[in-house]
Amino acid sequence: NRSRNTWQRQTRPSRRTMRSSLGRFLLAAVALLLCCATAARAAVLGIDYGSEYVKVSIVAPGRTPISIVINEISKRKSTAAVAFTGGDRWLAEEAMNYNARYPERVFTRLRDLLGKDASVESFAEYLAKYKLPYKVVRDADRGTARVVSETGDEYAVEELVAMILQYAMKIGEGMGKGQIKDAVVAVPPYFGQTHRYALYDAADVAGLNILAEVSDLSCAALQWGIDKDFNQKGRWTIIYDLGATSAGAALVRYSTFDGKDAGKKKQHGQFEIKAVKWDESVGGEDMDMLLVDHFLAEFDAKHKPSVSAFDSPKAIAKLRKQVRKTKEILSANKEAPLSVEGMHEDVDFRSTITRKDFEALAKEKGIFTRAAGPLKAIVDSLADFDITLKDIEVVEAIGGATRVPGVKKALSEALDGRALDFHLDADEAVAMGAGLFAANMSTTFRMRKFGAADAAPYALEVDLGKGPEHDRKTLLPLYKRFPVRRVVSVANATEDAKFTVHHADPERLPPGIVDAKVAEFAITGVPDAMKKHDKVGDIKAHFAVDSSGILYLEKAEYVVEVVDMVEVKPPPPPAPKKVKTDSKGDKKEAPKKNRSWFSGGKKKADPEPDPKADDAEGDDAKGRRLLEDDAEVDDEEVPDAPLPEDADAPARDQADASADAEEKEEEEPKEEEPDASAAPPPAPEEPKFRQRRRVFRIPLTVTESGRAVPAMTPDAVKKSIGVLKDLAAKDEAKRAQEAAKSNLEAYIYSIREKVYEDEGIAKVTDEAMREKFSGELTDAEDWIYDGGEHATAVEFNNRRDKLQSVGDEWIQRAKELTRRPAAVDKAKDFIATARKTVEKLGETKPWIEDDAKKKMLDDVDGFESWLNEKVALQEKKKDTEPAAFTAAEVTVEAKPLEAKLARLKKTPAPKPPPPPPAPEKEETDAEAPAAPEGDAAEGEDPAAEGEE
Repeated sequence: NRSRNTWQRQTRPSRRTMRSSLGRFLLAAVALLLCCATAARAAVLGIDYGSEYVKVSIVAPGRTPISIVINEISKRKSTAAVAFTGGDRWLAEEAMNYNARYPERVFTRLRDLLGKDASVESFAEYLAKYKLPYKVVRDADRGTARVVSETGDEYAVEELVAMILQYAMKIGEGMGKGQIKDAVVAVPPYFGQTHRYALYDAADVAGLNILAEVSDLSCAALQWGIDKDFNQKGRWTIIYDLGATSAGAALVRYSTFDGKDAGKKKQHGQFEIKAVKWDESVGGEDMDMLLVDHFLAEFDAKHKPSVSAFDSPKAIAKLRKQVRKTKEILSANKEAPLSVEGMHEDVDFRSTITRKDFEALAKEKGIFTRAAGPLKAIVDSLADFDITLKDIEVVEAIGGATRVPGVKKALSEALDGRALDFHLDADEAVAMGAGLFAANMSTTFRMRKFGAADAAPYALEVDLGKGPEHDRKTLLPLYKRFPVRRVVSVANATEDAKFTVHHADPERLPPGIVDAKVAEFAITGVPDAMKKHDKVGDIKAHFAVDSSGILYLEKAEYVVEVVDMVEVKPPPPPAPKKVKTDSKGDKKEAPKKNRSWFSGGKKKADPEPDPKADDAEGDDAKGRRLLEDDAEVDDEEVPDAPLPEDADAPARDQADASADAEEKEEEEPKEEEPDASAAPPPAPEEPKFRQRRRVFRIPLTVTESGRAVPAMTPDAVKKSIGVLKDLAAKDEAKRAQEAAKSNLEAYIYSIREKVYEDEGIAKVTDEAMREKFSGELTDAEDWIYDGGEHATAVEFNNRRDKLQSVGDEWIQRAKELTRRPAAVDKAKDFIATARKTVEKLGETKPWIEDDAKKKMLDDVDGFESWLNEKVALQEKKKDTEPAAFTAAEVTVEAKPLEAKLARLKKTPAPKPPPPPPAPEKEETDAEAPAAPEGDAAEGEDPAAEGEE
């Protein structure tokens, strides 16, 4: 089951937090501290993947705790576009460069195509509404969208989204200086199960590990509250977002929870999403398309083209770019111009529009009213939480379209005249919040505690498939915090079951989804499980919703409770005392053994097993009891039962303990006799029994099917990964080709200028040489634009090397015109200096041997002969001919001689011979000190005394 494996792989961080109270997250404050020195895994990304733009934040060590990533053209946001032209792939801004010329080759709004059936009516309406000119076909197997390129190649929408995710990773890695694989991706609040899972598939293809898919409203809520302090009473806010193609609002409550910091109790901030409303059919792009339609109609009426401008994708693409600027001007001015060069059929178009006319058009389409709809719905729901608009501290507005005056007015009316708040960056708040979520879910950072979690935008129910009307239970309540686990139980199950998950409200379905059914889960293996223990048990299905809001059935079990009676064996009777006899036959009491060596003193009798304790253990192992005629949805996972113990184990353990108590007595030569005074053993008691309960859990087989939009199979994912790898290799070859082509062009331009303007080159070449080389340069230039556009990098480099071999030689000759004479003069100066130096050494350093000086002079003479020979050869050559020698050669020849002369000059003087030893002084009798009697004086030879 791929979905289960994917869930286990993608949600390791969320699985850790599921067991924590209320799923609280540890989130970053303003200052993030590294708790791990390993930089390879350090950086994480927060990706705000909108329908029009992609904005990326990065959290990495050694830089500002969290910052927005700059793309290759130094912009803080990148267009979410992919283009294929001339067999090449282009991403982001490079792709948009082709939009005016080849709009049908540029694929945009790809995020909004994820997880949708391409055959439903709303899908075609979306393409027509935003006038997307590219060709889309339906996948024969999954029913999803596939986009067709100019060459006829088809790409699954997940593959195209994967390309955008790879681009986000690339610019993030460029700023983070290392590979980055982990990210939190912000998604619209209306994304359902199929949309979220499709984004997971795209991430698998891209090689990105999605830590969580979080609503953009939750990301903004975190960004707003992360640096603020709250109390238990709580503070209420509303977050409103108007993006390119959708509007949304969330009611958020900020409060505190009790926790610990450094072992001390402390209150930490948290937020909860209490309600979410949205309208996925209105956004800033709707205002753009309103102006596009207005000016297209004006163009047709004014210029009467042979083909309507409405039918020209190029005209629409050119106009679309300009109306964006016009709308921005209208936000600050009452009138704005519009100018499009060569808009349609080579006709230039110019016009103007007033803010009043624009707002009239928008009101006619109901754009402002619909944009304010989610906010008004939140305001209307405040009574459900026993609060009023006065209790709302802040109504924070984000999204670029909130700058439009008409939108501001409509939103203010929804707030009974209250003004909006703009504390957050309207464009970057979501990306920054996603980065904070990512920092929390990474194991690299230690952060300030702040409770945050996304909320379920749709309530889910599970159909247990029982009875004629099929009993339904709530599986995921509306606005329930992620992640969560639920256990669905069916009591007294005797056959296989099928659980069907539905949206609780059929009128509130995700965009592009027409069936309320989410998925079906077939559970098989019940009859075999019953036979194993000959007992009817319960089915327990363990559902999970991960941090991305995706539902899975982790496992299913058949739980059987077996109750039987087991005998409680009494402890064995004490052994009779034995008495030892001595050699005379007298009884001798056996000495008492000291048991403290092994048991710490007197051994106590083993306590009798408590049947109540066993019953309690059985109940605890079984978990929650279920009504026999009903199924139950539990909030917590039922703990696994301990392995059943052998029924005879307690008695056997007691027998073993008694056997161990029989200590070996000291060996005596006489045999031991029983003590006649010992009491007889007690009579055997009647056997006792106790009730034993055991719980057995037998795994059942789970088969998933029936999702509204099937996910990609593992083979399909693998194939798509190969497609992207091939495209990446092609892109790399293209970059290398472009670099080689650019280098060739640059060399042609630079050397052509030198050939005709450099005086040195003019001296070392003649007119014929220059004309020939100029022709070669022209041929290479013509080849670049005529026949070499698709040449490989190797071909460009080979042509450049061929031209450079000639041009570089000329440049070198020109440089030698001045370098060579200077090198010769320097060499002659060295020769003269060397001879004078050696000559003076005889006076200044007479200890230097004559052979050494002679050898030095011989080497100088040899160098002089070589130099004179080369100079003579060069004088016979013309400047246009190859040089006889170069300045570098002179330097190479002279350098060893310079070093040798320096060593000769530093020859040290020989050390003088040591002075002869001084003669010893002879002492007179008067001067000699008296020696002690019987001893010879110091230094005196005792034998000399007899010779005197």
